[in-house]
Amino acid sequence: MAGKLEPLAMEPPEVVEETEEAEGQTKPLKVPEDLLAMVKKLHKEGSLEPQIEDLINRINELQQAKKKSSEEMVEAQALWESLHRELDSLNGEKVHLEEVLSKKQEALGILQLHCQRKEGGAQRVQVEEQLENLMSQHKDLWELHMLKQRLTWEIRALQSSQEQLLTEEKLARDKLREVERRLRSPPEVGGARMVNDGLPAEVEIFEGQETAPNRCPPKDADCKGEAGPERPRARSEDLEPPQ
Repeated sequence: MAGKLEPLAMEPPEVVEETEEAEGQTKPLKVPEDLLAMVKKLHKEGSLEPQIEDLINRINELQQAKKKSSEEMVEAQALWESLHRELDSLNGEKVHLEEVLSKKQEALGILQLHCQRKEGGAQRVQVEEQLENLMSQHKDLWELHMLKQRLTWEIRALQSSQEQLLTEEKLARDKLREVERRLRSPPEVGGARMVNDGLPAEVEIFEGQETAPNRCPPKDADCKGEAGPERPRARSEDLEPPQ
């Protein structure tokens, strides 16, 4: 070249960045690559100032930061995908555990119901046994009461029979003494002989009744023999001598 290239008029970095942002809104540009290529071209021509070198360094730092950010972005994306897969796995495991929990709860409910029925059956059996014991005790008490009442009735009947037998025995003895007295007394008339002849037979009847096998002793309460036939009572007209 014949003449020296005049230095380019460069604006401050702030103005450059604002200008690039404004231009970026109008048309898409590959700012780092294009700017770097242009700076390198100017640097070869020897028309760069120190500020341009700083700008190049800044661009390099930005590229490295972008690269690092891209790597971190890739790692973050991979981590996000891994976490997403882990979340899906956890969700599936959660659904499985919920199903298992539901089945366990259903089985637990069935077992509780079975235990309640079993406890209810055991309580029912216990109550039935207690009821049977009470009924047996009540039956025993009732039988004992009836036996006591029956024994009381039998004792009263025996006492009544004993009193009746004693009364009959007393009457028989009185009659026997009366007959003996009449036998010992001399007859006044001839008709009294007939009466005296009938008196020994009557005495034998009374004595036979005294020694009858079915006659119970006066104080023997266990004897259940039937009372003998009623002793014939001597009529007053038979005992008196005929006129």
